[in-house]
Parts: sequence; structure tokens; C-alpha cells
Amino acid sequence: MLKSFLTVCFCLTAAQAQSVVALDNFHNNESKMPDHYTWDGTRNGGFSELAKVLKGLNAELRTVQKRLTPATLNGVKVFIIVDPDTPAETADPQYIETSEIEAIETWVRAGGCLVLLGNDKGNAEFEHLNQLAARFGIQFLEETYPKLQGKGILIAKGEGAYFEGAPEVYLVEVAPLKLSGDSKPVLTDHGTVIMAEAAVGKGRVFALGDPWIYNEYIDKKDNRAIATKLFQNLLR
Repeated sequence: MLKSFLTVCFCLTAAQAQSVVALDNFHNNESKMPDHYTWDGTRNGGFSELAKVLKGLNAELRTVQKRLTPATLNGVKVFIIVDPDTPAETADPQYIETSEIEAIETWVRAGGCLVLLGNDKGNAEFEHLNQLAARFGIQFLEETYPKLQGKGILIAKGEGAYFEGAPEVYLVEVAPLKLSGDSKPVLTDHGTVIMAEAAVGKGRVFALGDPWIYNEYIDKKDNRAIATKLFQNLLR
């Protein structure tokens, strides 16, 4: 009886852990726009609509407001790092440190799924984000794509599981990606890598140089449907 009870408890704990999506609010914590890229941010720059998508997938949402350690990441299935701060965005930007990179890599190899959403040149911190991304064969290029006068809107069609039945992605001023090792492109535009992913140990990494699915743009083209398929896949 005791063995059966313990088995049931363990299974419940594992199932719950697989459904946790945590959002980094430490390396992105903009003092000038405090609800920017937060679960409860209902303005254009918030993630309240993405929160609805994830709750619809039965995910438990968490916010992390301190440095990343093995304890911080314990029980998390998907961890999102978005648009790390620059000095122009907050008075005291917190950069990703080596100890955090080690903790994240270990967590990914053990089965965690990391989502890196950067931003284009002038709107995100690149040096320390790239130190993390390099562990997985990914580099955010400190550029803006597409290079256009005015707002650089990119509408691209993808192929594969994330884009089935809803292929059009709407993006604005993206940092393109450079890949190495075993990382692979998920979406390209005229030879430029826009989205990428890497299988690392038992885990996975997804990268895009744009915050992409914040409230202002989540319902542009097929963004909501693509995001739903992406997180369905990561939460398996």
C-alpha cells in the first residue's frame, strides 16, 4: 500500500513539474516600463495574452525575480528569457553570469526546455545573452533584420510542425541568428536564420531574436497558432 501511494505521489509530482513555464523577470526588469514582458502586463508590451495561451495548455505560470540556480530551475519544464536589459532600459541591468549559464545548461541537459527571445540591435543586451546561447550553438547577431526605412516588418512563411495549417509569422525588427554545431534553423528568410532550435541532452533550446508574441503582435498573422504549437511541443 505504501509503495503504491509513493508511486502515485511521484507521478503526480512529475506531471506537475512538466507543466511549469517560468518567465525571467530578473535579467529583464525594465524600470521605465515595469510591466514589459510580464505575465500580468496587459498593455501592448505585456505577455498577458501569451499567459492565456499557456493556461489553455494547462501550464502553471511562474515568474523568476532572482539569479538562476539549480534550485530556481527545479521543477520547471520551460524557462523563457526575453530581451535582457541594457543600461538604457533600467538603472541597474542584471547581466547573465557564468554560474547561471552553468545552471541553465545542466538543467537543459537534464530535460529542461529553454526559450530565448532576444531583440534587435539597440534594444537588447547581446554579450552575456550570447555567452549563454553559445553553449547551444546559437548566436544572436547584433543587427536589425530586415533593414528597411521605418518599421522593419517581416512576414515569413514557415514549414514543419509549428507552422502546419498556420504558416505565416509576423515579426518586427529581428536580430538574425548564426548557428553552429547541432543547432538547426526552424525558420529562414532569404537565407537568413530567424528561428532556431537545438536538442541538448534530454532537453531543447528554441531561439528567436524578437520578443515576438507579446500582446501587440500575438494576433498578427498566425502568431498565436504558431506559439500554441511551439509550447504544446515543448510541454510534452
